[in-house]
Amino acid sequence: MENKENLQGQLKVSLQKIRQQITELEMIDSRSKRSQELFTALFISSPIGIFIVQDSMFVDVNPQFEKMIGFSKAELQGSNSLNLVVPENRDQVKENAIKMLKGYPTPPYEYRVIQKGGNIKWIMETVTSIQYLGRPATLGNFMDITERKLTEEALRESQEHYWDLFENANDMIYIHNLKGRFTSINKNAEQISGYTREEALQLSFLDVVAPEDAETAGTQIVRDIFKGRTPTYELDIITKSHHRVPLELRPRLLYKNGKPYAVQGIARDITERKLMENQLRATNQRLLDIIEFLPDATFVIDQNQKVIAWNRATEEMTGLNKNDIIGQGEYTYAIPFYGYPRPMLLDLITASDEDIHEHYKEVRREGESLYTEVFAPGVYDGEGAYIWVKASPLFDTNGNRVGAIESIRDISQRKHFEEQLRYLSLHDGLTGLYNRNYFEEEIRRLESGRFSPAGMLMCDVDGLKLVNDTLGHDAGDRLLISVARVIEQCFRADDVVARVGGDEFSIIMLHSSEAVVEIACQRVRDAVDNYNNNNPDIPLSLSIGFAVRNDPCLSMNEVFQAADNNMYREKLHRRQSARSAIVKTLMKALQARDFLTEEHAVRIQKLVVTLGEHVGLPTHRLTDLRLLAEFHDIGKVGIPDNILFKPASLSQEEVFEMQRHPEIGHRIALSAPDLVPIADWILKHHEWWNGKGYPLGLAGDEIPMECRLLAIADAYDAMTSDRPYRKAMKKEEAICELNRFAGIQFDPYLVNLFIEIIDKEES
Repeated sequence: MENKENLQGQLKVSLQKIRQQITELEMIDSRSKRSQELFTALFISSPIGIFIVQDSMFVDVNPQFEKMIGFSKAELQGSNSLNLVVPENRDQVKENAIKMLKGYPTPPYEYRVIQKGGNIKWIMETVTSIQYLGRPATLGNFMDITERKLTEEALRESQEHYWDLFENANDMIYIHNLKGRFTSINKNAEQISGYTREEALQLSFLDVVAPEDAETAGTQIVRDIFKGRTPTYELDIITKSHHRVPLELRPRLLYKNGKPYAVQGIARDITERKLMENQLRATNQRLLDIIEFLPDATFVIDQNQKVIAWNRATEEMTGLNKNDIIGQGEYTYAIPFYGYPRPMLLDLITASDEDIHEHYKEVRREGESLYTEVFAPGVYDGEGAYIWVKASPLFDTNGNRVGAIESIRDISQRKHFEEQLRYLSLHDGLTGLYNRNYFEEEIRRLESGRFSPAGMLMCDVDGLKLVNDTLGHDAGDRLLISVARVIEQCFRADDVVARVGGDEFSIIMLHSSEAVVEIACQRVRDAVDNYNNNNPDIPLSLSIGFAVRNDPCLSMNEVFQAADNNMYREKLHRRQSARSAIVKTLMKALQARDFLTEEHAVRIQKLVVTLGEHVGLPTHRLTDLRLLAEFHDIGKVGIPDNILFKPASLSQEEVFEMQRHPEIGHRIALSAPDLVPIADWILKHHEWWNGKGYPLGLAGDEIPMECRLLAIADAYDAMTSDRPYRKAMKKEEAICELNRFAGIQFDPYLVNLFIEIIDKEES
C-alpha cells in the first residue's frame, strides 16, 4: 500500500509540473525558439509516459510512452486513444475523462493497456485538461505498475493460502502476543478448548494451561523460544467445560521488521495417543502372564539380557524346555536357533544400522521395533526353517525400558511358494523349460560378457494349429509337452533349452562349433523318429534351423534371426507332409473310437451313389461323393466321447459342441490333399433346405447338390440303424420322417426320388 501511495504521489507531482510548464510555454510567444526547446526537452526527457489527446485522438506522445506501449508516435497519432485500453476497462477510462473535462478532480487510477505485441500491462494514470495549440486537450501521464500488481496478487494469494491453512488445519493453531494474550485461534482450537474466538481473545496462554504445567508454559517455553529453540512439549490444558486435554505443543516466535512481536503455536490433541501409551504399559506389565499362549514362538529378556519368558511355541520350535533356559544370558538363547551364541534381533534394538547388518543382512525398522527374515538352521531338531522375526522393547508404567520381546514365526511354506513363483517367472508353466524372459536375459548376458563361440537352434512344431483346432487345446498341450521332453533329452545340462513362443523352442549351446551344433540337430531328428515309432497317436514333426556365432562382431540377436530364418525355410518344405500325416492319424483315431463309422460309411456310400446316379451326376462327381460319404463326419474326431456316445439326449451346450464338427472336418480336409476337393461339402453337409441348418445357414439351391444327397441318405441310414440312445426305426417310419421334413430339412424333389428308389429296390 505504501508503494502504491508513493507512485500516486509521483504521478500527481509530475503532472502538475508538466501542466505548469505547458501553460507557461503557451503564454510565451510560440515563435520563440527557446520556448520550443524547453517544451521539447521536458516532453522528451520525462521518465514518465506522457500523451496528449484531442477529440479522443492521440496528437503527441513522448519516447517513454512509445517504449511502454510498443507503438511509435507515427502509429499512434490520429488513432483513438481507447484502442490501447483493454475492453473491460474502457468504460472506467471514459468515466474518468468525462469527470476531468467537467472539472472534477481525477486522482490517479489504474487500468490495463494492450501493448503492440498483444501483451497486457497494468498502468497508473493521471489526466488533466490543458490548452494545446489553442484548443482544449487532455494531458496524461502514466507509469508501468505491472510488477507491483503481480506482487500484490501473489501476496493476496499467499495470504489466502495462509488463512485457509490456518483456519482448516487439523491441529490447533494459536497466536498470542509477547505478554501471553491470545490474538487469534483457529477453528480446531475453538472446538478443542470450547472457547469461541471472541472469548479466547480475552484470555492469556496461562489462563488455559493446567496448573501443574504452568511452570513449563511460563518459564521453560519462553526461555527456549527466545534462545532460538523449537522443541516439542507435552502439557495439559483445561477446557471451558473444565475437562483436561493433553496436547503436544510446538511454539515459535513471529518476527516483524526483524523484531519478535508474537508467538505462534501448533498443538495436537494427543488424548488417544496417551490412552494407547497407558494401555501399552499395562499390556507390557501383563505380558508375562499371557505370552505363554501366543501362537508365535516368543521369548522375553530383561534389561540384563536374561531370559524371563520362553513360551510353548518356542519350546516346540527349539526343543528346549523353558526350565532349562529361564535365567540364562550371554546369548545362550541364540544357540537353539543358530547353533552358537550370537546376538538375536532383540539384542540389537538400540544398535546402529552398521552393527545390525553385521548379524542380519536385511532388517526393517518401524518405530522402535525391528523386523527381519532369516534362516535358522538349529530349529526343529536341526532341520532348520525360514523364520520371520520381530523384536520390540518393553517398558514399565513409567516409560522406562525394562527389557525386550522377540516373536518368531515359521515362514518356510511362504518361502517355498516364493521360490515357486520365482521358478515360474523363469520357466514355462506348461513344459517346465526356461521361458522367453529367461532366454532373452541369457542372450543379453552373452552379449555383455566375454566372447565365446555359441550355437543357436530354433525348433517349430509342425501342425500344432491343426491339432488344436481338431482335437482341442488339451491335445495340443500334450503334444507340446512331448516335444519339450524329446528336445530336452538331446542337450547338455549347461545348454539353455527354452520355449520362446506358442509352438517355438530355442536352444543356446555354449562353447559349440558348427559341427557340434549340426550333430545336435541330428540328435533331435533321430529322437523325433524314435518318438513317432513308439507313440502312434499323433505324429510329432519339427522344423529345425540353426546358426553359429563364430565372429565377435556378430550379435546373438543376429544369430537368433539367422537360426529362425533357416528353420522357416525348412518349415515351408515340411508343412504339407506334416499336416497330411496328422490327418491320416486323425482318420485312424476316428475309426478306432467310433465302431459305427465304417459300417455307416459303407451303407450311405451305396445309398448316396445310387441317388447321385438317378440325378445324373458325372462319374468324377460320384467318385468325390463316395469320398464325402466316407469322411463327412471326420470332424467328430474333435468332439469329446462323452458327447459323441451319450446314450441320452444332448443338452443345449452339448448340441452346440456337436455342431462344431463340420467346421472341424473342413479344417482337417483342407490340410489333406486327398480331401481338399470335398472340404467345402464337409463344411456344408448339415445345412437345411429352409436355411435353418448350420454352420452357414444356407438355403435351397445354395446348398451343394452333393450335400443335399448326403443329408437324405445319412438321415435315412441313421434312422434305420441302432444308436447308443435309441433303437432303429422301421423303413415305413423312416420314410414318414423324410416326408415330414421334405421342404424343411431336405430337398423335396430329392426326397421323392429317394423314396421311389427305395421302394423299387425292395419290390
